[in-house]
Amino acid sequence: MAQWHSYICLILLCAGYFNVVDGKKTLLSLNQQQFISILQSGKTSLIYFKRATNPSIRLFLQQLEKSSESLEEYGITAAQVNCATENVPKYCENEDVLKKAYLFRGNIMLRSFATDTLFDVDAIVANVLFILLFNEIKYVSSLVDLHDIENDMKGRGDVIFTFVRAIGVPEHRAIMETAFVYGAKYQFVLTTEQSVLEGMDPKDPDKLSARLWFCHCKMATDRTQPCKRSYLEQPLTTVNIHYYLKVLEAPLVMEVTVGPEKVSTVHVRLKMPVVFLFTQRETYEHDRITAESVAWQLLGRAGVVLVPRTQLQPNVPADVTVGYQPVGGDSSINYLVITSVEEIVDLVKGEVKNVSTREQDDEEESEEMDFIGIQDDEVAEAIYRDRWRELDVDLVPALTDSSFPASLAATPHVVVLFYTAWDAVSMAFLQSYAEVATRLADMKDLVLARVNCGDWTDVCSKENVTQFPAVKIYIQGENPLLYTGMLGTQSLLKFIILSKVANPVLLTSTEDVEAYLRGELHRDLKPQWDISIVGLLSPDMKQVHDAFVEAARFLRGTVGMGLYAQKDAIYLSQKFGVSLPALVFVRHEESHIEGIHLDKSSTEDIVFAVKSAMLETFPEITVENLPSYFHPLKPILILFIDNDDTKTLKAKAELAELTKLRNVQIYTMCWIDLRNTHVGKEILQVYLNYLPQLPALVLVHLSSGSQVFAFPEGQLISRVGVLHWLKKVQTGQEDPTNLLQGKEWSPPQTTYDFLAIMDSVRPGFAKQRTPNSAKREDAYEEEEHETEQMSKSSEEDDHGEPAAESKRVYLHGTTPKPPDKEKKMQHEFHNEL
Repeated sequence: MAQWHSYICLILLCAGYFNVVDGKKTLLSLNQQQFISILQSGKTSLIYFKRATNPSIRLFLQQLEKSSESLEEYGITAAQVNCATENVPKYCENEDVLKKAYLFRGNIMLRSFATDTLFDVDAIVANVLFILLFNEIKYVSSLVDLHDIENDMKGRGDVIFTFVRAIGVPEHRAIMETAFVYGAKYQFVLTTEQSVLEGMDPKDPDKLSARLWFCHCKMATDRTQPCKRSYLEQPLTTVNIHYYLKVLEAPLVMEVTVGPEKVSTVHVRLKMPVVFLFTQRETYEHDRITAESVAWQLLGRAGVVLVPRTQLQPNVPADVTVGYQPVGGDSSINYLVITSVEEIVDLVKGEVKNVSTREQDDEEESEEMDFIGIQDDEVAEAIYRDRWRELDVDLVPALTDSSFPASLAATPHVVVLFYTAWDAVSMAFLQSYAEVATRLADMKDLVLARVNCGDWTDVCSKENVTQFPAVKIYIQGENPLLYTGMLGTQSLLKFIILSKVANPVLLTSTEDVEAYLRGELHRDLKPQWDISIVGLLSPDMKQVHDAFVEAARFLRGTVGMGLYAQKDAIYLSQKFGVSLPALVFVRHEESHIEGIHLDKSSTEDIVFAVKSAMLETFPEITVENLPSYFHPLKPILILFIDNDDTKTLKAKAELAELTKLRNVQIYTMCWIDLRNTHVGKEILQVYLNYLPQLPALVLVHLSSGSQVFAFPEGQLISRVGVLHWLKKVQTGQEDPTNLLQGKEWSPPQTTYDFLAIMDSVRPGFAKQRTPNSAKREDAYEEEEHETEQMSKSSEEDDHGEPAAESKRVYLHGTTPKPPDKEKKMQHEFHNEL
């Protein structure tokens, strides 16, 4: 029976061999009716419509023929239609028919591929499966996008993230074939952007051609818990990925009740090393934790098995702690005395710790941090330092071209951040934006979302977003509001809250006006509602009414405004001591109602009057509010303080009283607390060239030679003393303490000469010419000579002689050069991703 069995196997092998040799599959050729039948069958097909067979097309058809068997395994038919004999409407009539192959699912054309991107079997299979698995595989271009997907999968499933340098390479095909099998079990994510790898901690990202990470998100039950990541060390082939996933599906630590010699795990079957850790009842919990720690560090490299000491053979020494079954060895197990987890990991990895190497790495890291410390852009530097920090953007969903309009239609108020992942300011502001979303999470009629303009350029273009970052608030039935304030949490929070209130609020009685001024109509907004402004108009002031309404709409989100345009508005104006049309306002901290007569009635004038009313007469200057108070044509009188002693409080009180005098309103009077605004100390140092005793009073004339005057240090800051000092400054009796010098804001480091760097690697590659007249003339003559040569070459081409093949530049990260022939590389497919 054994002999007959051998004969049967030999016959089957020979039959299979001759079937492969003699029955070599050729590319299917279709006529017009067969093409229509395939479309009507509902099957997937890759069709090429040919007219002629030049050498490049012949090469493509050979590769398409070779790939037909592989595609058939996935239910895809590869075929050709000869347009010289078959007139298929639409496709055979296309002038570019020779340059593209078409993928159909039934009678729906899913995608057209440039033939240059289908240069071999791997590229054909990878590109076709990529389109068919569009819903199973997500493409990301930034680490933030990957975090979004991980957050969405937490507690639900695991993520397989892969990097390949180009679409269509063998590693890309391996990923696509794996996704075809495991797409329903795992969420596959793909990128060709090397910048994404900066957050994945590869040892040498520049040398990576492909890499696969397994993100363990299913075990992350807490939304704030990051997904653990492990990666496949072997080359990315279909077999290696399959083996790796089989290992990950096995238990992290296997517990047995038999001796190590009788254990059979998936690691043993895959010929991987196995580590046996021994435990006893008294130390079980500690041993279990140790085993899990070892297993995580050796995940994908070796299996970890926890064995009771009672199951060891009598000849095993009592002091052994680890059993090790090496890769590729026989079933014998080495029993070792190892005292630390690191030694176990080193044993499996075959590495020996090298202290000198580690110290050298520390020195290199220190040098890198020193270099980072002198970056030109402080925002970019901060983002780089925090590059490992994962942003909590769970409450800020990422919108796409399809979900953007749907989100606007579903919620009354939608706040959208438009940003780009490569912009440092955008990424810094994203943290503040996420904090605002957390504080407003309880509002049911408000949603904060974001759009990555690097991915969805069409959305940002339609919304007229021309700078980043940009925040717009979409209110149903109204034009969107653009946020133009400071890129901070508090400013944005105030803008969003105030934007929810209609502006202006139409008041119908004098009682409503007084209640509005007291802040009683919006008590819930009191933390953000620091000033109430009401416009008083008579009913016949139609032009002023329209201008006020337009101004209120323009200022929505900045300040709350009421409008009272009734017949008895005249009585309120008399009560508040101002003539119509007027603005009356009250700062809630002061409870004193003030009035302003509107001399001019245009929208711009009303906006200016409102903004002026919002300014305090003696404010504390901070980084956030400085733009509101800074006026380059007005002298600035600044009081610098750093404590709340009697002398300081007296000085503040005296200056506050001084602001009520009309003759000092030509100055912008303010104060800076160095405890709150630390940059104030540097400002004072620049103004005076030294740091005086505080409190210090400084007058800066920016409009007249940038003169700086300092109030005498030993003199008490009082109303009389300050007025006398200001008069001496005005009459020229006081000499300036300092003159501010114009400063050139140049980068602290010289710019890189990238052309010189290229020349140092490849001399003459990027040589620069000096722009003098002689060299320009030489260049012109050289250009004329080259033009003549090109003209001659063109004439030779017209007579049938081939011209020299031009040099081509291949785009990095799109499609690689074919090994057997230089081809034009197109990046259309990568751009569409």
